[in-house]
Amino acid sequence: MELDINAYRRLIAIGSALSEEKDINDLLAQILREAKIMASADAGCLYLRTELDTLEVAAVVNETLHDTLNSFKSDNEGLFPVLLLHRRDGSPNLENAASRSVHQAKTIYLDEVGSAPLDIAQSVLTVPLTSQSERPMGVLQLLKARTSNHQAVGFPPEVVPFIESLASLATMALQNRRLLDQQVVLKTQLENQVDERTEELRLTLEKLSEANVILKDLNTIDAVTRIKNRRYFDDIAVQEWRRAVRQQYPMTLMLLDIDHFKWVNDNLGHLAGDACLHSVAECIDELFNRPSDVVARYGGDEFIVIMPYIRHDNATIYAERVRDAVANRKLVVDGQVVKVTISIGVASGMPNETITDIRQLIARADEALYEAKADGRNRIVGIDINTSLKLDA
Repeated sequence: MELDINAYRRLIAIGSALSEEKDINDLLAQILREAKIMASADAGCLYLRTELDTLEVAAVVNETLHDTLNSFKSDNEGLFPVLLLHRRDGSPNLENAASRSVHQAKTIYLDEVGSAPLDIAQSVLTVPLTSQSERPMGVLQLLKARTSNHQAVGFPPEVVPFIESLASLATMALQNRRLLDQQVVLKTQLENQVDERTEELRLTLEKLSEANVILKDLNTIDAVTRIKNRRYFDDIAVQEWRRAVRQQYPMTLMLLDIDHFKWVNDNLGHLAGDACLHSVAECIDELFNRPSDVVARYGGDEFIVIMPYIRHDNATIYAERVRDAVANRKLVVDGQVVKVTISIGVASGMPNETITDIRQLIARADEALYEAKADGRNRIVGIDINTSLKLDA
């Protein structure tokens, strides 16, 4: 009765440790030690089934060995050899108690074993590590039962159920470890898949972002002249005007119109007209290199330039450079040199209570352009919106 009470207590303690012990080797060694104590065995070992369908010792405990296979295997290879579960012809290997217990999935008790590897043993108790859903995972084997005065005896029948219970706990521990290992593998696989999908998504978004930038940029480019278009200018002009109002700096707008452009289209054809537009646009764009300057096609044969921080006196200097550059540029169409000139209207000034909108500045530049064309073309008319001072060139 005393054995039963102590044995049950130990089983309960090991069952509790099953959910707390994270090191599977320590837990298996603990189970094996308890089995040795319960059965009063001289030694015990735990064989585990491998993927190669063999049995290898995972833990051993006796009077001199109290460790797991990792530390003693190399020194005791002959004492605890790998056991084959099948013969070369594929038939079950039933020559030893451990492999026979695995194949038959039942407890095997032998007395006075003479052909086992440990032939000095007088009794061997071999219990399979079985579960309802899986084949046996190994065996728990006890060697040499002894009395309290170290006399060799057989294993008492009443101890067998307790050893089988310990073997079940070992099986549960192995199954739990296998499930945890599978969870770790699945978690790692899932994390890797998430990382791969995240990277794919990042690259896709990056490509979409690049494509969106390119598309947005293409939507702001005039197809004929390859400079900014009217839509871009309308957006940027409002932003620049608001910034000029906040920071109170001067701004210049320049409207440019190709002189006699209709004659080019009517007499040389629309392809020549496109070549003329492209040449003039290129000439204008080359002269404005500041990041804040914007050159755009305003419509038809008109171009517009916005120049933040530029006052009226400097604006007319820029306008003259543009007019002169276009007048001296050679445009060759079908082997024929085409003479091209432009007229320019310039409006400059600081935002104030009378000039509150960029459209007012554009309107004043348009008035100046109309006046320049009326005065004979290839001319510049500029106006300072703050002083109403005009300058003709």
